[in-house]
Amino acid sequence: MGYSGSTFFMSSDSRYLVKSVPRSFEHSFLRDDLLLPYAEYMQQNPFSLLVRITDFIQCTQYSIGSLLGLAPSHHVVMENIKYGQEAAEAEGGKWESWDLKPMSYFYPERDVAGGALSSEATKSKLAEEFNDKLSLTLDQAEDMKAQLSKDTKLLSSCNAVDYSLFLVRIPKRADDGSKSPAKPSVSPATLSSWRTGVPSADGKYIYRAALLDFFWAKHKVHARAMTGVINTYNAVDPQGPMSITAEPVEYRERFLKMCVEIVDVQEGSQ
Repeated sequence: MGYSGSTFFMSSDSRYLVKSVPRSFEHSFLRDDLLLPYAEYMQQNPFSLLVRITDFIQCTQYSIGSLLGLAPSHHVVMENIKYGQEAAEAEGGKWESWDLKPMSYFYPERDVAGGALSSEATKSKLAEEFNDKLSLTLDQAEDMKAQLSKDTKLLSSCNAVDYSLFLVRIPKRADDGSKSPAKPSVSPATLSSWRTGVPSADGKYIYRAALLDFFWAKHKVHARAMTGVINTYNAVDPQGPMSITAEPVEYRERFLKMCVEIVDVQEGSQ
């Protein structure tokens, strides 16, 4: 179960994830506003960090479960950038992953009454912090920054906020430091990228990353209602916007700043 109420399934070969999109304001945004711009953009940008969505599935018949909100009527199928983890860990070496968002926003679960009103299970589903650095060459860092700028420009133009950077860190094999982990399906074998794995500048890791969860749009009724609630709360106890009530341009700026701050450029590396 995801924090938004989504359920996740994995294909038997672990190459794909199937995620339910139970909230109507999210799947209507994907269907009506984002799907065509996303598809056109991904065709033109093979190195994009936006997660590869291969299918968008909608149930065309009503059911008791979907009418009562007990069963989702929409699902997305997307590449699993953790593909190969089970086999690799069986040979030794633990993979690590983080779901990163700007933590400078107001999160009621964390910030109201010092988090005392929320359970640890609830707080554990908030965005994580990466208390380390990505060791990259100057070229890798500049390429990453430029691509994230392009990717988030598309999301901002579609009014998307609250997306996250999903980061995977894979230790290189001690017996063969040059050997990369298995590549996800669909990815062209000739295109080494954040989908397939980027080697760290210090030679210790392979990094993978993807932009996820870009289904929350500021112009949808639910998002506007939440913005009104937070604005009212801020009139009493000023805390600033939440990640889901921020303006798309402002969220993009904070998100890019976060991504830049987790990078450590190795001097002398190209």
